[in-house]
Amino acid sequence: MKRIPDVFDCWYESGSMPYAQAHYPFENRLPFPAEFIAEGIDQTRGWFYTLLVLSTALFNKPAYKNVIVNGIILAETGQKMSKRLKNYPDPMELVEKYGADALRLYLLSSPAVAAENLNFSEKGVDEIYKKVVLRLWNVYKFYEMYADKPKTANYKPKTKNVLDQWILARLEQLKIQVSNLMDKYELDKAVRPLADFVDDLSTWYIRRSRERFKVNGSDAQRASSITCYVLSEFSKIIAPFLPFIAEAIYKSLQNTSSVHLENWPNLNKKLIDKNLLNSMAEIRKIASLALEARQKAEIKVRQPLSELRIKNYELRGKKELLEILADEINVKQIVFDRKIKNEVELDTKITPELKAEGQLRELTRIIQGLRKETGYTPKDKIYLWLEGQKEIEFAVNKYLNDFKEKVGAESVEFRRTEKSDAELETKIDDQKIWIGIKKIK
Repeated sequence: MKRIPDVFDCWYESGSMPYAQAHYPFENRLPFPAEFIAEGIDQTRGWFYTLLVLSTALFNKPAYKNVIVNGIILAETGQKMSKRLKNYPDPMELVEKYGADALRLYLLSSPAVAAENLNFSEKGVDEIYKKVVLRLWNVYKFYEMYADKPKTANYKPKTKNVLDQWILARLEQLKIQVSNLMDKYELDKAVRPLADFVDDLSTWYIRRSRERFKVNGSDAQRASSITCYVLSEFSKIIAPFLPFIAEAIYKSLQNTSSVHLENWPNLNKKLIDKNLLNSMAEIRKIASLALEARQKAEIKVRQPLSELRIKNYELRGKKELLEILADEINVKQIVFDRKIKNEVELDTKITPELKAEGQLRELTRIIQGLRKETGYTPKDKIYLWLEGQKEIEFAVNKYLNDFKEKVGAESVEFRRTEKSDAELETKIDDQKIWIGIKKIK
């Protein structure tokens, strides 16, 4: 055996990889330099360096245009991860518990993709799972529950409903944000707007549109179509970051191809209404302040109040937005008043009529909960029996038709019965009430 004296450093081979692998420039033209490369920060004096030195010496240009540098993943305490110390959770157990998407998004949104160290925390994965993955899946399941029949996502969004227009504007705004940051290879910043959009879609658009889905008609169909379109487009946006849930939702929306074979979604600037986006942000801010005022006064949201006074005159004349605000905080009217001390002021006086409405809302919530526990679907019609104080009976009779529609009751009788599928004894404002329900077959 004879030792060869002229041995190059192994990094010479790695550094010449972009062109040497195809015998460039002697044959085979290559896309050179590369658009981007990605490796750990420990490669700063290794692969990154040799790629740059060799390509500069040979071709007088760098081997890559952009570089994504990963930092070091450390234990939650900041120590190096160690098998001996067992100071990290098993990755496969995390995948089993939260799914690969949650783990992937947690890492993508962390400083680790910007060349900084990350103290890995399972709590962070759990938060991503609950706030993004699970919440998004719940949006899809809600859509699936109320969609009359499977819809195609090839839908051209046309709507006059202000909530529809707002979520479409938010979707296009998101496309711009993610696209711009991806073009800059700022992965951590590119994924951060996703959680905000899921929150807007779930806790504002779907929640505020819930009653639209429940009532048959053109508005329900429109809300369903808009939701289908938004979920389909959003699946394309999240496909690089949340590949599994993106594919599951996209395929479930009657799309025949994989979301990973689709083009990046096109931008529709006509749908971006900046005034609407700003106004809705103000509506939500005022709603938050008003709900805070309710909490301080210890008045539940289900209890209607007569009036909300607000100082901001910019919203004056925006009828649809003010209706959303009034419904969100459960007040009869909104008054503009520059003289009030704070930004918002609630009239907390509860009249007998308002109290009756509040009791009815609480009763509606309890019945809907009982329906769900019994396994009824939202479309199932029921017989309803009630036994309680005359005050609650009066409230039900006063708003009977609206009440029957909201709880899905064909009839309401004020007596006990043995015929019910499920029953419940509870209290509303310290008044005992018995409830019995039976599905109409």
